[in-house]
Amino acid sequence: MVRKIITQKLTNPFRDDYEFLRDTPLDGANFFFFEQNMTPFLRGEPFAPLGRKPAIHAIWTRPIDGDRSFGRIQVSRAVRQALQSRFEVRESILQSLTSKMTVGRAARAGTAFIRHAFRGQILPLQCLLYSNRQEIDRVIAEIKHDVEAVYIDGIRCLPFLHRLKSARPQLAIVTDLDDLMSRRMGLLLELNQAPSTGYMKKQMPRIVEWLLQSRTVARSILRYERNALRVIERDIVTASDVVVLISTADAAVLSARIKNCKKVVGIAPPVKVAREPRSIGKDKLRFVFVGSDALRQNELTIDALIDIWQRHKITTPLVIYGDQQRKLSLPAHVTMPGYAETIDDIYQDGSILLSPSYLAGGLKTKVLEAFANGAAVIGNSVTFEGIDIGEYPLLIENEAELVLILQNPSNYNEIIDAAATHGAAVVREKHDPTTFAVRWTTLVADSILARSV
Repeated sequence: MVRKIITQKLTNPFRDDYEFLRDTPLDGANFFFFEQNMTPFLRGEPFAPLGRKPAIHAIWTRPIDGDRSFGRIQVSRAVRQALQSRFEVRESILQSLTSKMTVGRAARAGTAFIRHAFRGQILPLQCLLYSNRQEIDRVIAEIKHDVEAVYIDGIRCLPFLHRLKSARPQLAIVTDLDDLMSRRMGLLLELNQAPSTGYMKKQMPRIVEWLLQSRTVARSILRYERNALRVIERDIVTASDVVVLISTADAAVLSARIKNCKKVVGIAPPVKVAREPRSIGKDKLRFVFVGSDALRQNELTIDALIDIWQRHKITTPLVIYGDQQRKLSLPAHVTMPGYAETIDDIYQDGSILLSPSYLAGGLKTKVLEAFANGAAVIGNSVTFEGIDIGEYPLLIENEAELVLILQNPSNYNEIIDAAATHGAAVVREKHDPTTFAVRWTTLVADSILARSV
């Protein structure tokens, strides 16, 4: 039995160095050797005799280190930290075509588009941005031969994924899709909204931004991206050993489409309770929202909140944090101080996150962040999608009911306190960083082991 465990658990570098264990009776002194040296590895610790961890190479499409952090960046850092607990993590950044745009690169992007078209495969525009063959080959060359797995950041890396599979077919590949983008594009179409370029705005050619100002062109692009992404998502699941999404709701949608549930998993982000909820009592209450209007989902919420304050003449303060791209006319009692340097600036005593959402998909990390800092959250069913929220007292679908709370929040102190306590419990039970690390490292280890047996 023990010999079978060794055979199944040893990854390639360990198997090469300890091949003799398969043919060695595991009794007496030999069994003691196994207990002392192999058991830590099976628990996820580095193998003592070799003194090293298996290597995984992470491919990012932007730097994840820096002074400012937000939803996706925070999750990326958490994934890296989780993997570092069991693996040696190496990293590369795959640059977009527009990072150093040349006529040659533009021509190669067009060639990539045509090449995929001949295969009967339409290429999403965001994938086209990362289709530079020379850049892809540069990054593949950085992946050393002792690496056993590659982590790929996002659907836009599809051209890289195909090239990697051809060059290094022995590698286990874990693709982190974050959100299910085809679903997001479809929902934007239903809401009659233009696509959001988000952080990629700086990398988009200016002509794309100009074209998106036309609603007709924007909707045509949305339809194209939605249809292309649905095809590509299936392709990525086929080419990867495992595909991860941040939301279990998105994971369920993708699994239902391709009938391959075992390869598609949802892993919600980790959050550690930083501050226990305290009774708001006689605190001066205020509502806060956190997010930049560079993302369409945030823009929709910001516009809705401003509209509510204007129409109902709400006098309770509303503070909207985040770098905003638009210059808006704000009603009384609404302020936009910009990016908050610390989380304490946002969740000071008496702060309540107000985040009704209108675009489903993904998981609203700001909700977990508020709960982790002792604050209650007011939202609707879309706000809490992907969060196992249970019977939450401030899940409100009706605007009239919402307005009553906004006008006189102190009348609802007990409910607000109960919501904050409930939210902190959800974070503690469902989003524990240790559990997150175990899920990620186990997922990668299983992918490696499946290829090594």
